[in-house]
Amino acid sequence: MATSDLHMQMMAFDYVKGMSNGGGSLAKLASLIAEARAEITSRHGACLLFDNGDTFQGNPITEFIVRNGCQQVHPIVACMNALQYDAGGLGNHDFDHGLDALASWLTEHKMPVVCTNVMSASLPDVCPDLMLERAVTFADGTADTIRIGVLSSLPDKTALWSRHHVQDRANICPPLPKLKTAAATLRAQGADLIVVLAHMGLALFDEGPEAQNQISDVARIEDVDVVIGGHTHLRFPGPDHSGVAEADCNLGTVHGTPVVQPGASASDLGVIDLYLGKPEGSAAWQVTSATSKLVPVTKNTPECPEILKIAQDAHSATMQYLAEPVATMDKSIHSFFALAQPSPVPALLAAAKRRTIAEVIADTADSNLPLVAVASAQLTGGFDGPDNFLALSKGVLQRRHIAGLNPYANHVWAVKTTGAQLLDWLERSALIFNTLAANAPDQLLVDPRIPGFRYDAIYGLTYTVDPRQPPRFDISGKVIASNKGRIRDIRYHGKPISWEQEFIVATTDHRAGGGGVYKTFSSQEIVMQGHAPLQEAVLAYLQSPDRQSAQAAPPWSFPHPMNRTAILHTAPEACDYLDEIAHLNPEQCGETPDGFLRLRLHL
Repeated sequence: MATSDLHMQMMAFDYVKGMSNGGGSLAKLASLIAEARAEITSRHGACLLFDNGDTFQGNPITEFIVRNGCQQVHPIVACMNALQYDAGGLGNHDFDHGLDALASWLTEHKMPVVCTNVMSASLPDVCPDLMLERAVTFADGTADTIRIGVLSSLPDKTALWSRHHVQDRANICPPLPKLKTAAATLRAQGADLIVVLAHMGLALFDEGPEAQNQISDVARIEDVDVVIGGHTHLRFPGPDHSGVAEADCNLGTVHGTPVVQPGASASDLGVIDLYLGKPEGSAAWQVTSATSKLVPVTKNTPECPEILKIAQDAHSATMQYLAEPVATMDKSIHSFFALAQPSPVPALLAAAKRRTIAEVIADTADSNLPLVAVASAQLTGGFDGPDNFLALSKGVLQRRHIAGLNPYANHVWAVKTTGAQLLDWLERSALIFNTLAANAPDQLLVDPRIPGFRYDAIYGLTYTVDPRQPPRFDISGKVIASNKGRIRDIRYHGKPISWEQEFIVATTDHRAGGGGVYKTFSSQEIVMQGHAPLQEAVLAYLQSPDRQSAQAAPPWSFPHPMNRTAILHTAPEACDYLDEIAHLNPEQCGETPDGFLRLRLHL
């Protein structure tokens, strides 16, 4: 059995909305785990439970613990200890709060934690490989022992995404060479089975030479018997990976190797049943057949009382902290149309970043350069469904609302760049739009393979995005030389920018590290880094008397008119705000099977 990308979801609760929901939770998975264990016990088999990382980040409980400390065992560690996990791996987001915090939490785990491509003296409780032994009693009463080798890996780009935490303290290597060598070693040491906890996904497209989703390659390693995936928040087996040639989405195999990827935020329990045999003349067990499946949680899946009890103290303390009034807002904001026109949500984030960096560079030579700010259109549905939008009413804001504006542990950074690099930045961003054809009323505005948080707008500039034109970059970030691109008429303070002109860009550590298939900035290009949490920057901005003066004009627009129509997927609640896009003549076209409202826009 496998979990992955739990992201601190112990209870079926939305901390931003401050209410229970019908979604996933570790407490619900606990009920499914108990059922699966009972089933395999009745069949005289052995049962193993693994976790595949991205455990310690994702909702405000961890932020509360980092800020206020934890008097007892970290609550999600206590939950996992109660569930008796056999082993776990690390994900990239487990590094978001630094190596010291991670190391402290890992000491509390009763399960061994494995990461084959991370070496760090700061993480003494992480081992590169593991050999488990489990006794099996057969129906006829005979018994034997099975030896299971366990490996784990995460994207080597974690070294860039979390460089301020891991630089000079951890060596994060490309995963494939490490896994191949370690798998062969475990096999030579007598492993009957080798399981890889691969915190990476099954690529939906060719990601190029710096691919981070390499399950297909992991599944082809000669000595690997089972792969548990994660990272992308997609599900396998199932329709999420339809069209991937090497994947059998019904059988749950990749290149013939059983694979399971159990969604995110405790949405599913991954289950792989392995049937073993000993070929004639061999003393070693081998897989004779396998089945992979996902067992999804539903609104009716009961939550395990033991897990709820363990999580309750941290939940209650966090709720009390999040209820604190911290600021006021003059008008309502939401993200329902953020991929059809500039949205107030990224505008707020950009203003907060710009104000933070302006204060830092005020007395430096960099203060003479133009300062702009980048913010992405996060919270726009996508893989996480129609609940993944934000709507805040005007009036008093509580801490939970600030947490909702930025669900990740991002920090405000600044980089120095040129006009030419800003053009590349915007062209990579504009890749999110499909190339819109004439006379195609039901074409999708947005490429569903690209999440909204990869769509950046640069506030302080004005420019036009023309999705009638083919993109200048392909989905892996490679330049398409024959395409001129989609960005036109870039201006700063009303004047066209030059390609040599220098700018300071307020951004995040994730984007400066190349996250989202963007440029990776060197240490020399980074003007400011350090511990300036984005949530705290937003709060400081909202509490400042000059907050309105820091906001930039809407940066981007489509050409008008484009004489195109396209479908936007948004939340059903967007119906109450259609007057805001009246100029696009929106038509409601029903809902998708997964609950998105379909709006036909006239662009």
